[in-house]
Amino acid sequence: MKSKNLLGKLSLIALLAFATQSCKKENAIDNNNVIQKPYVLFVADKSGTIYKTNDGDNYSTVFPGDGFPIRSIVTSKQNVLFAKANRLYLSEDNGQNFNPLRADLINLPLTSMAPNFILDIPSWNKLYVSNLESIRGKVSISPENGTYFNTDTMWTKDQDSAYNIESYTFTEGNLLFGYSPTGSVIDTTKLYVKKTADGRWEEVRTNLSKNYQFYLSHNGSSVIATDYNGLGGAFYSSDEGKTFSAYAGLPVGKKLYSTYAAKNIVLVGTEKNGVYVTTGTTFATSNSGIDAQTTVYGIVSKENYFKNKVTKTYFYLATSTGIYKSEDMAKSWIKVYKNNDFRTIY
Repeated sequence: MKSKNLLGKLSLIALLAFATQSCKKENAIDNNNVIQKPYVLFVADKSGTIYKTNDGDNYSTVFPGDGFPIRSIVTSKQNVLFAKANRLYLSEDNGQNFNPLRADLINLPLTSMAPNFILDIPSWNKLYVSNLESIRGKVSISPENGTYFNTDTMWTKDQDSAYNIESYTFTEGNLLFGYSPTGSVIDTTKLYVKKTADGRWEEVRTNLSKNYQFYLSHNGSSVIATDYNGLGGAFYSSDEGKTFSAYAGLPVGKKLYSTYAAKNIVLVGTEKNGVYVTTGTTFATSNSGIDAQTTVYGIVSKENYFKNKVTKTYFYLATSTGIYKSEDMAKSWIKVYKNNDFRTIY
């Protein structure tokens, strides 16, 4: 009889231990609320002021504005880079000081509409940038996180190259795609792929229309091409860019400023129509909590890693009416920075 009672007590203790395991405390600290690896979010407003936050609620100024908007922000290991007009600026001290790279070395194309004319690929240890000073293809590469750049001369057809790669995307299939709105020197090819870090740019023979001003993004291993002007909509390809199919549901004639995918959903930021989110291959508005007539210029997701091994994903929007945050996979939004026109987010 005593052995049965002892067994019951031990079982109860084990059950209680299992039930409270997810809120285990160490040194009186609740691991459910202890962030092991915080994120860093950069945003820039219309005046060019850059802010930084680790939680989406508290912002500090990184770079004061001068009246000219920031076109793109990217980090490469410890370095932070941003683009303003046709100049690229570099900080090697976590954003405390920025210095412009020489204009005769880096001259950014003003025709690039989407911010991903700069792309860092940590797994390749390379930073790509569209550069009018490059000899061929107008592509430069930095193997040292933006401290210096070399011209990318690796093209399959030595006598040919793109006029200007103006947007990049790196898929989960480890393929780098580049898009040239103006085609190439001796052909009409606009889509290119690089399959290895040291490989050559190859032409992609695609059914993607040449009548629209596309920029690239991706969802997993699929490539996405979005028409900036909103006339052609957005298209996706799951066969390395050879065949594109159209998404449904996007507004026609409204500029599509940004396209971003995470957790197998795709978001598109629109002109005065807020944000659209996919269910399968169909878009629908997802504007709960967003002010009417809001233009969405930029989208990004961030993750907090907690000590109890739980990961939480947040989506952020840079918009004409402030910064919005979603904690429920882009179903609803909370304005976390009010009364400011934000143009860039990273």
